[in-house]
This record gives sequence, structure tokens and C-alpha cells, in this order.
Amino acid sequence: MSDSLRYIPNGGQTYQPVQDNIHVPFKAYDPPAKPSPLLPPLELSDETVEKGYALPSQKQHFLPGVTAEMMDWFWANMEKCYYLWAPGSHKKFSWVRSPAEYGMGGSALMIAESCEPGLAVFGGEGVTIERLPFEEFYPFKTCLAHAICEGVYNDKRELVDSTIHLWENTEGGLNHITATVSNTRCSMPPSFVLEVLKADPNAKLVPNWATEHEDYEASQWPVFLPTLYGLWKDHPDPSQNVFCDLTVIRGADGRFRYARENGPVTLSE
Repeated sequence: MSDSLRYIPNGGQTYQPVQDNIHVPFKAYDPPAKPSPLLPPLELSDETVEKGYALPSQKQHFLPGVTAEMMDWFWANMEKCYYLWAPGSHKKFSWVRSPAEYGMGGSALMIAESCEPGLAVFGGEGVTIERLPFEEFYPFKTCLAHAICEGVYNDKRELVDSTIHLWENTEGGLNHITATVSNTRCSMPPSFVLEVLKADPNAKLVPNWATEHEDYEASQWPVFLPTLYGLWKDHPDPSQNVFCDLTVIRGADGRFRYARENGPVTLSE
């Protein structure tokens, strides 16, 4: 497909340049509840530790009214709801490589967001987040029934850090964990950080996991996702309503992998 014909689904209209869009108030929200009882904490695998990765953050949430099927759908259809996920905070979204065209494992997205009203937009022109090869990267000794790994690379193609979401059905909703894994042996930050520091060498860069941002996002899934998923679940065109099954299984070799390929969408003639 030529570039002139390539369709890139995005998150809709927004103020440009997004770096100036910092005075929008965030939506009032209640912090999400925790699973009851709490889930066992995640531990990095020995292999992951040997590679120099660390686990600076993990947070647990209970999401009432949300199901694993809804959450699987969310990660493949984010252009439909990115601005609902953290109202006022999320500034920009587009698919760099959409799941419909590349499959979930080959997809990538570009985002920009601000963790608090008035703060600089995190990501400048945009942060490219890539879906990581699950079987190769998954970093923990245990896993929930569903999971996804996403990460940010620097210009040397070193993985700087990754965000791992895990979820599974429970009575009344969904148990969810979001965890950050960082590469302590990374030789340089990603390009968007270098751009910020070039503009302001004294800029204080606070990662999302060190703020309330992840709790804000988690609080909004029960608000919009059941309704949105209900509107789309019977839509017949799989190129517009991308199916995704992020169920995880553990192989005989002990490695976690997806039970389903989740490849590009193909339409029968």
C-alpha cells in the first residue's frame, strides 16, 4: 500500500500544538478499589534480573463491571477511547502500526499526555510505544489470565522501560495490575526525553508511575469501557472493530505465551 493510500486510525481531533494544551482541568475521580484479597506481588524472573531490569512500580486495581473480554478489546481499539481513558490528561493518540494491519504483536502507538494540569506535556510531539514480543520479553515469574507488554526504545534500539498490564475476571469485575519494568543498563534516554532536556536542561521529568496517573486511568475503565464495548461488540467489520484475545498460557518449557496469534485482520471475499 502506498503512503498516500495508507489509513492510520487516530484518536480524533485535539488542540495543536499539544504542548500548549496544558490548562485543561482533569475530571474528578475516586481512586480505584483494590482486589480483595490483594493479589500476590509480582517478582521478576531470574533471567530478567540477570539482564539488568528492575521493577520500580506495581499497582493493583479492582475494576467493577469490566470483563477480561472488554479489556482485551480495549488494547486493540484504543483510537475509539483514548481520550476517555484519562480525560484532560491524554492529549494525543495515533496508531503508528495499527493492530488491524500489523496484528497485536506488531502494533505500535504514539501518545502525548500530561500527568497534572499545568505540567508540561509528557512526550512532546509524541512517544512511540511498541507492543513487545510477549514470549521473549514477559518478565515475571507469575502471570494473570491475560496480559500485554508495551515498551519505549531509545535511538540505539535499547528498551528503556516497559509497562505490563495483567488482568483476570473475578466476581463482579476485573482484577488488574499495572507494573513498570526499567532497564538499568540502558545507555541513553529515549529521544523525547532528550528533546525536553535540550529545551530545558533543568526540567524535572517525573515518570507516570510516580504520580497518580495510573490510578486515574484505572478509575475510568469502569466508567466508559462497559458501555463502549457494548456499542461495538456486534459491529460486523473486523477491520473497524478489531478482535483480540490476550489470554496467556504457560508452555511445557515454563515460558508464558499467548494462546492466540492475534495477527492482522483478513477479510474474506
